[in-house]
Amino acid sequence: DQGDILVALHGSWNSSVPVGYKIVKLSVSGGNVTGSEDFISGFIDGKEVLGRPVDLIFDRTGYLFISDDKAGLIYLLSNN
Repeated sequence: DQGDILVALHGSWNSSVPVGYKIVKLSVSGGNVTGSEDFISGFIDGKEVLGRPVDLIFDRTGYLFISDDKAGLIYLLSNN
């Protein structure tokens, strides 16, 4: 949705219970964050870290690129 914000949560490194390791969508209204929801998860399975999302960028055609410095990959997300 226009005005929403996607945020890469790189994940914890010093926590006994791993947190983060996902992409979240923040809903914004009137300049304030009004809610959040998981947009992409699955970078962690129990305590096994499979990936660590770092950054996000959209290209001119609307494709979303997500970098992952744990897996050494760049993911491509499209509307197709």
